[in-house]
Amino acid sequence: MAKAEAAKEIRRKQLIDATMRAIGRYGYASLTLTHVAGEAGLSPGIVNFYFKSKDQLLIATLENIAEEYSGLWQAAIAKGKVSPAAGLEAMIEADFHATVCNAEKVSVWYAFWAEARNNANYQNLVMRLEEEYLKETEQLCARIVAEGAYEGVDAHQAAVGLNAMIDGLWFDCLMSPAKFDRQGAKRTCLAYLSAVFPAHFGSGAATRRGKGDVDPSIAMAIDQDVQGRDAHRARLAAALRKRLEPVGPMRREALAAATGVSVKVLESWLEGRAEPTSWQMGRLIVAVDVQLWMEVYGPVHEEAKRLFEAKLAQQRDFAQREQASLDALSGKAKD
Repeated sequence: MAKAEAAKEIRRKQLIDATMRAIGRYGYASLTLTHVAGEAGLSPGIVNFYFKSKDQLLIATLENIAEEYSGLWQAAIAKGKVSPAAGLEAMIEADFHATVCNAEKVSVWYAFWAEARNNANYQNLVMRLEEEYLKETEQLCARIVAEGAYEGVDAHQAAVGLNAMIDGLWFDCLMSPAKFDRQGAKRTCLAYLSAVFPAHFGSGAATRRGKGDVDPSIAMAIDQDVQGRDAHRARLAAALRKRLEPVGPMRREALAAATGVSVKVLESWLEGRAEPTSWQMGRLIVAVDVQLWMEVYGPVHEEAKRLFEAKLAQQRDFAQREQASLDALSGKAKD
């Protein structure tokens, strides 16, 4: 019996892996059990033996990648017991691990995010996963705020900003997998954290800021303070208005329905009073066009990149000065 169960589980995993490949090849809407069977090198009858319907197979696939992803970042949380900064770094490392952050897996995630509006099972699972992740990152950020006495830094906003940046970088992986730089993505996230928590992530980070002395680059770099959130919402509103009647081709009712929200919620986005969650943003992109993401988050990514390059230049300059001092001391010692 144990061998039979093990063999059954291996076959199920084989079919789930084939489903992920088939979604990447044919797309979610066009996927059939015949496609899955072809990817697995099996007959359609074998697929039906293990999964009675396409929906059952798709739910099993989503549960599988969700469990894999959740297990990876939850294992990283253990480092947060050593220090909250180490915990956040470990979570970033997990987010861009090749096991979960690759073109195949990310394309599957976006396919399910887009379909979540029509499937309560997908929606509940995705929302639960996002809420758990945000809760953990917010708790780590709150510990860092307390440790560093960071006046004016809100742990929830810092966590939301980090999550939004990771979502955006995953989107880069989806759109340009051949050019996607996994290590560069991690450095970008750390540059973000360095701007928010300089005493924990910045170079030579011993300086802590006093009340009202927040680095002005934070607002643009990570969209996390009041000015930054207003700017972010304004970009979103402008991008959406370009696509809606009478300027663009889409009606408000159609876009709201495609995104899975009411017209009232959509109007709150258009007025800059609110913004979509990351999975709602994914559905917006599918309903509208992929350029929407870069119009909304492009300036944030560019500023984060600029900050990282500036900090890297500072570190190089510091290292050169240190080396010059050592060379001078060595010269004096020889004399």
